[in-house]
Amino acid sequence: MITSDLLFIFISFATIIATHERTNGIVCASTEIDGTFADENCAGTLNLASCRVEPKIQPKMSNKLFMCDFEVFGIVQGVFFRKYTQKQASSLGIRGWCMNTRDDTVKGQLEGEEKAMNEMKHWLQTKGSPSSRIDKAVLVFPLR
Repeated sequence: MITSDLLFIFISFATIIATHERTNGIVCASTEIDGTFADENCAGTLNLASCRVEPKIQPKMSNKLFMCDFEVFGIVQGVFFRKYTQKQASSLGIRGWCMNTRDDTVKGQLEGEEKAMNEMKHWLQTKGSPSSRIDKAVLVFPLR
């Protein structure tokens, strides 16, 4: 039987590991690593692989997330368009992916807050990488 002290140490250790993975190794304040088991079946077990630990303090989502598919036409391959797209999206807090197509376009998917998505939409339609030439950009926002 696991004593309460050992269980507390285990929970603390598992929470630190989960927080470390969630924050990519960034050290967090002690209130952020104070966690509880998300799954009641895990209480008392030492198997980290079968348990999920979540922090007591959940981050607040201030805005809704929007998603869109996009395809950019023009001279967008061989001009670092995808690299610049990743850099721009990252700077706006947008996540997603993009890839070259056989039709010499770049297509992908983005997800982020409304203001950032509008800025990214404008960037995809008008700017792109320094060596690119954008003929048109098609962005599709699915209905909710």
